[in-house]
Amino acid sequence: MGWKLPVLAGLLAAAFGAGRQTSIMEPVPASQTSVLQDPLDAAEQVSLAFQSASADAAQSVVQVRSYRQARGGYWRAHQEGSGVIVAEDGTIVTNHHVVDGGARFDVIFTDGSKTRARLLGSDDSTDLAVLRLEGKAPTPNGLPIQAMPLRTELPPVGELVLAVGNPLSLGHTVTLGVVNGLGRSNLDIADYENYIQTDAAINPGNSGGPLIDVRGQAIGITVAVGLESNNDGGLAFAIPASMVQSVIDEILEHGRVRRAYLGLSTVRDYSAERSLRSDRKNGYRGVSRVKVDSPVAGTPAAKAGIRSGDIILKIDGREIRGSQTYRNALIEADPGDTIAITLWRAGKTLVKSVKLVER
Repeated sequence: MGWKLPVLAGLLAAAFGAGRQTSIMEPVPASQTSVLQDPLDAAEQVSLAFQSASADAAQSVVQVRSYRQARGGYWRAHQEGSGVIVAEDGTIVTNHHVVDGGARFDVIFTDGSKTRARLLGSDDSTDLAVLRLEGKAPTPNGLPIQAMPLRTELPPVGELVLAVGNPLSLGHTVTLGVVNGLGRSNLDIADYENYIQTDAAINPGNSGGPLIDVRGQAIGITVAVGLESNNDGGLAFAIPASMVQSVIDEILEHGRVRRAYLGLSTVRDYSAERSLRSDRKNGYRGVSRVKVDSPVAGTPAAKAGIRSGDIILKIDGREIRGSQTYRNALIEADPGDTIAITLWRAGKTLVKSVKLVER
């Protein structure tokens, strides 16, 4: 937290320049920061914005508890995390690992009131799950249930954010940070990894809670916290709201998340293989480390003429560097989509049109 107060005061004093109406999201040119509002007044306005966002979040963010049935018929606590109400009908999104293996689910509101929820669907590839409140749910603090909007465009690096949840069963908790980076992957958290990185403090129990902007919109759902023992400064990660919305839509429409299937296996550890050196000798200069081992007979890959030894350079214009970007590209595609796959084959670049099927 040492950096946050002085840097916040300086940046936000500039953001609230005297006589200038501007969005907190809009950078202020250096030429317009010479005449400033009192820094304390500016900081107070920003503080009020965070207070408003936190108060709104308190009506939308819940604690999620999952239970297993033990011998004797009683329910045993299984997992605990956070969730966020995303629709007025009581639809809640949380993490897959919070509900995985559970058979009963309780939702606790900020004021301590509790109700039951049922699982609509779950997706381990993204670590997301969708629940819905059962019956007439109690209203937190006597107020109507409030859905939190999802902001599906990616936030800029450096944007101020709040992490909201129920860490360590302490109840409604808000922590401040910034967006440190985008597109974080290769963390071995889930199949799909394209995370927003933040330094907002997150602890056990925050999983499934939202990362929000100052307007109270969810820019992502938190999934993991860095380990202090690894000297990473407690960095944490969130699934972008665009993927969250996609998973919610799939589960509500189909009861599951349909995944696109290409139908090929890739060479393991291609970058360490002799075949890479051989390809280099044949003129390969690309960055991709995804090489086709063999397509499966009768699959979209085989029908499109993709062969063993092809190197996948791009999928629909998206550069492929390694297994993570390759998996992300396929997870983000839908069954029935026709995609363009750019390949390197024996010194030539080819483009294959492939119609995906459901996995």
